[in-house]
Amino acid sequence: MRSMIAQRVNEIADLAKGLPESALEELFDFAQFLKIKKQGFSYKEVADSAEYMRSLRLREGKKIKSGQMFIQELIEWQKSSS
Repeated sequence: MRSMIAQRVNEIADLAKGLPESALEELFDFAQFLKIKKQGFSYKEVADSAEYMRSLRLREGKKIKSGQMFIQELIEWQKSSS
């Protein structure tokens, strides 16, 4: 397995030697994308970035509200059990 990885790294290096600088940047960006994707990132096309950000903020806001409600319910439960 290790030698196969080393072989692939060498193949990528050989391919990169013949590429123009703009293609090297694209190759590097894609490699970073693959690394991030492996860590759980998923690519999504966004037609309207402002709308996408609004939806993210709303979704995160709901998480905070529900978390605050959960804590409030715990406090009320503790008071009723005392």
